Amino acid sequence: MGSVVDLKKRATLLAQTATVLNRNRGATVAAILLISGGSYSYYLKILAAAARKRKHKSQEVVIETKANKGRKNGKSGDALKKLLNYLLPIAGKRVLLLLGLAVVRTAFSNRLARMQGFMFRAAFLRKVPLFIRNFTENVVLCLAAAAVESTSNRFLQLLKLDWRKALTSRVHKQYFDQMTYYKLSYVDRRVTNPEQRICEDIPKLCDGLGDLVGEWTKCAVDAVFYSWVLRSYTRTNKYTAIIIAYVFGAGAMTVSMSPNFGRLFKRQANNEGSYRQLHARLRTNAESVAFYGGVEKEGNLIVSKFKQLVKDQMKLLNTQWRFAMWQDFHTKYLAATMAVILIIGPFFSGHLRPGETTRGRASMLANMRYHTSVIISLFTALGTLAASSRKLMKLGAYADRILELEGTAKEISAGINAGEQASRGRIEAADDEIAFENAMVVTPADATLVKDLNLRVPSGTNLLVTGPNGSGKSSLFRVLGGLWPLTAGTVKKPGGPEGGLAHEIFYVPQRPYVTLGTLQDQLIYPVERLVSEGDVIPEGELRALLRAVDLEYLVEREGGLDAVVDWGSQLSLGEQQRLGMARLFYHRPKFAILDECTSGVTVDMEERFCQMVKELGCTCVTISHRPALMAFHDIVLALDGEGGWSLHRGARGLSSEEGPSKLGSALQSGGGGNARGMDAAQCLEGLQSRLPQKAAAAGGNIVARAPPFDPARDLAIVPPNLALQPARLSTWARWRTVLRELLGRGRGASGQLSAILVVVSLRSLLQDRMAALNGRTVEYVLKQDKAAFVRLIGLSVAQALASAILAPSLRHVADSLALQWRKQLTAVTHKRYLQRINFYTVSNLAGMQDVDQRVTRDVERLCDDLSALIPSLVKPVVDIAWFSVQLYKLTGRRGMAILYLYAFLGFGALSAVTPDFGGLARKEYFLEGAFRNIHTRLRTHAESVAFFGGGAREGSTIATIFDSLLDHLRSVVDVRWLYSVADDFFTKQLPHNVTWGLTVLYALDASKDLSDLAAQGQLVNDMRYLASVVTQCFTAFGELLALNKRFAELSGGVTRVSEMLEVVQKADRLHVEENLQRSMSASPSSDNQSVIQFKEVDVVTPNGKLLARRLSLLVQQGHSVLVTGPNGSGKSSLFRILGGLWPLTAGAIRRPGSADVAASRQHIFYVPQKPYTTIGTLREQVIYPLSVAEAVAMEGEGSSAAEAAAVLDARLDALMRVVRLQYLVAREGGWGATAEWGEVLSLGEQQRLGMARLFFQNPKFGVLDECTNATSVDVEEHLYRHAAELGITLITITQRAALLKYHSVELRLIDGEGDWQLRTIVPEDS
Repeated sequence: MGSVVDLKKRATLLAQTATVLNRNRGATVAAILLISGGSYSYYLKILAAAARKRKHKSQEVVIETKANKGRKNGKSGDALKKLLNYLLPIAGKRVLLLLGLAVVRTAFSNRLARMQGFMFRAAFLRKVPLFIRNFTENVVLCLAAAAVESTSNRFLQLLKLDWRKALTSRVHKQYFDQMTYYKLSYVDRRVTNPEQRICEDIPKLCDGLGDLVGEWTKCAVDAVFYSWVLRSYTRTNKYTAIIIAYVFGAGAMTVSMSPNFGRLFKRQANNEGSYRQLHARLRTNAESVAFYGGVEKEGNLIVSKFKQLVKDQMKLLNTQWRFAMWQDFHTKYLAATMAVILIIGPFFSGHLRPGETTRGRASMLANMRYHTSVIISLFTALGTLAASSRKLMKLGAYADRILELEGTAKEISAGINAGEQASRGRIEAADDEIAFENAMVVTPADATLVKDLNLRVPSGTNLLVTGPNGSGKSSLFRVLGGLWPLTAGTVKKPGGPEGGLAHEIFYVPQRPYVTLGTLQDQLIYPVERLVSEGDVIPEGELRALLRAVDLEYLVEREGGLDAVVDWGSQLSLGEQQRLGMARLFYHRPKFAILDECTSGVTVDMEERFCQMVKELGCTCVTISHRPALMAFHDIVLALDGEGGWSLHRGARGLSSEEGPSKLGSALQSGGGGNARGMDAAQCLEGLQSRLPQKAAAAGGNIVARAPPFDPARDLAIVPPNLALQPARLSTWARWRTVLRELLGRGRGASGQLSAILVVVSLRSLLQDRMAALNGRTVEYVLKQDKAAFVRLIGLSVAQALASAILAPSLRHVADSLALQWRKQLTAVTHKRYLQRINFYTVSNLAGMQDVDQRVTRDVERLCDDLSALIPSLVKPVVDIAWFSVQLYKLTGRRGMAILYLYAFLGFGALSAVTPDFGGLARKEYFLEGAFRNIHTRLRTHAESVAFFGGGAREGSTIATIFDSLLDHLRSVVDVRWLYSVADDFFTKQLPHNVTWGLTVLYALDASKDLSDLAAQGQLVNDMRYLASVVTQCFTAFGELLALNKRFAELSGGVTRVSEMLEVVQKADRLHVEENLQRSMSASPSSDNQSVIQFKEVDVVTPNGKLLARRLSLLVQQGHSVLVTGPNGSGKSSLFRILGGLWPLTAGAIRRPGSADVAASRQHIFYVPQKPYTTIGTLREQVIYPLSVAEAVAMEGEGSSAAEAAAVLDARLDALMRVVRLQYLVAREGGWGATAEWGEVLSLGEQQRLGMARLFFQNPKFGVLDECTNATSVDVEEHLYRHAAELGITLITITQRAALLKYHSVELRLIDGEGDWQLRTIVPEDS
């Protein structure tokens, strides 16, 4: 019984509901759509939620990286709100101006909509004078509307730049405060790739936010205005309410269904940052990687990261595609059907229905045309406002990354750092001393290096700090300089906690840092020289400073005192170190901290520098392993790396009565005993035992020398890098280069291109049917055939569904094409760039210092722009082909002639006023690359800059480049503003007027009797269809006209990518020809496997400077060679030629193995001057450049993988004992531990790791390029003895005379001008 009652109640309820809904069919349709759509979306959401939970469970664990640990992060939306609170007040008057322009724009749009109706009425009535008046007003309004639109866009672009400047300056303020730029990457490490967030995420956020503000401003004005207009002429709020209910109901459903785009966009941004950082890392360390033959290892890392990037990007595109179909259907295309439905009320039963007369019907047509425009404008405005969720999530991802950087920077400035101990010690000011009282030094990884240190260094007392590598020597002064916190105790120094190391204490680091600028800029660093101030140092004084460090020749060699040079690439290590000493002599501080800063100069010069520092009255605190420096210091501080320390007397601290017997006697000790105490004792003993000895000379006889200078030969050298420079090609030739790579045979983009053609063709067909539908809609309203009109609604829904599938599909195919092209172009580039040593040749020989920017960012932007261009190229061609036929059927030859005449004249007019967008784009690419590269450079040299206190100077330099970029972008905005007025008028506005001209001509030619309702209906149908056809034709021609600008803008990126491809190809060809030349010049003999021979080889730099002429040298196995000479004389250059890094311009070289470094590792192994640690485990650092699989296979032939791995680790353990790094395995957590080893290991530890690589490879010959100058004397000699025991023949570059005894021959490069001598080395006991 109860169930029957329930059924009756339900039936009654349904009947009442049906009665209510029947009173308003528009509301009925909207309700049905909303309810059905909501049910369907809820069902899909349940299924999607379950799938996402399974799919992303593991991924979310990975995404929770170290960057988020220790800090509670809000949602991306919260981050965006915080930034909006900062950015919107900055917009200030610009937003009001944009709002005012939006009001004017809406007024023009409304009047133009009215004029559309008036011209339709005049054409229907065939009243030519009335039509001409309406037509003239419409043209004027179109020109005004184009001007308003362009002006609005100009102010919007300027707003974006204002926001970018404000946000970048705000982040820079935090970034350069309290050495945050150093601590972010080297201490805290929560934030990855900070330079990408500054250089990429900020402009993307500002651009996206600016576009959103522009949309919202226009849409808000449109929504308010057209709601009022709709209410005013329909005399009811019913239609507005239906539209609002539909739009925001559909919008709410869309938001509820939306995937977490914020997370997806953030992951993609992280992938892009990591990929670009790998390329920047390879460029920065190109020479070391090339010497090691590690391109396969580094290339695998880069390719693997790029594949992950592409995989995640494809997932994002697929997710966007699926969601876009749902979103576009409900918020865009179905809205057009709703606009058709809302015609029923006012035009079939309301006061706007047509009258009985022809004039009355003409007025109805005008009203209907206007009503349709109002409804569509209102739907568009509200739909845009309601469908912004995806854009907001994307912007939220960028905002979250920016605020993560800014928040972490603020915490660092406040002394809250993840990865480092809290600063519980005190730093106090002292006038004439540096003192440590119970001080403790702890690394960011929580390893205690120095414990309870008590040390006082008064002014005039020189301190020498020694100890094994990694014992905390440099770390002690990181604490002194504020780079690391003082975890306990007290430090007293001039300047106190705010003094840093750049005021009365001056730091000269072990890794030289030179800036881009003049010689004047190098010496006054970190002081900034303003152009208006002129020279800070008079020329005479500057030359005297350079003369004091034997560098005066740089003035002439590099082009004068005003030459702006990248000194880091032009100077050798020793020259950079001498320039650092000249910098010290200029600043004349009270205290100087010399952190192994003379390891690349001769002992004599080092002693001369010490004497000069003494004469300045500067107190030295020196970190060094050189015995000769004991004579210049009063106290020796010995550290052991595990907390222990001891103070000893230095040679300068002895009185004449005490004599050498008291040298090194212990004065004080602390920190307790430890396992590394033996290493520290051996290091100190090595210094003490060698102090009294005079450095030995090579002695022996000169067995060869450079031939006399031959002007005819030696002055005719062609710089090798000339052959690598990009050719001067036309823009079209550059386009051909890129298109050949993208569209050549065997490329994988044909599927996407075919799909674009198919989708575009289907869209054109669909638009034709929609045009026909529009015509029939007007006809049925005119005839008041309500039943036929309702039947059209179903067809309209089907067309909306088709549009919702085709439009997102076209975007998806275009995006997929961009990704496919990026894969192709990147694969082509990687194949050549990551082959042999081409990566080194491109950046170091050809001088393309921004090659990493071109391979990553430029390729991405170009492929995105080109893929977006393809639909813009295909669609108008297809539209013209299809709709021209329809136009010809309706208007004959006259319509076609008008159409093509307009296209010809419009193209000519736009071409005449088109600026050089290609040149503007090239400059923009260049400045963007410079801005990013200088940020990358700062990150690479962050520690040296922080020690110098050069943050303000670097910040000023970066700000100058950034201001130049903004100035250029502002000038581009102004250029585009003037052009876009003409562009918008000719390509968008004026075509509508031509459309109406053809429409009235068609109406005049029509032979139908307007007194007949059926004839009127047919005429209206034809006119409406014709207007749609002509509009499509002219829109297509307008898009073709706009291509001129787009091609010009794209040519900048095309040129940069084309030049990169050309230089990479030239580098590859150069090495192929070089290898062939070397193989032909070397005599085919079995002796080649046991000798290295230079036969009349010219050592020539890439710029064409002759360093050594006609060098002849024979290195036989078992007879090691020592290479000496002043800095910049060509010592390292000699081995760049031997290793194939530089081309062989004259002579011949015989060597074991092939010219390929990687292929001949078992014969010759290079240990370069600059240590390099790869990304990976501790095990991979020793076996580099081999992979773990290769090393295991090499160790365990015939055994299982586990046994081979155990054998490998046992061998590595033995090697670590040989190089005295066995403590690293336990300290870092085993062989499988991963870290940023270049930051974790000291320079000396990295150099010993490099020697472990040499011993692991055990080649016939080892080329050592000053690769042990940061190790202690005892360790260095131990390493050379072990190399001799292994039978490795060494070719050594060094400044240490103590290594003479391990070599048979000395090659001395005299002056870097071509002269050289070869002499025998007399054993010490001879």
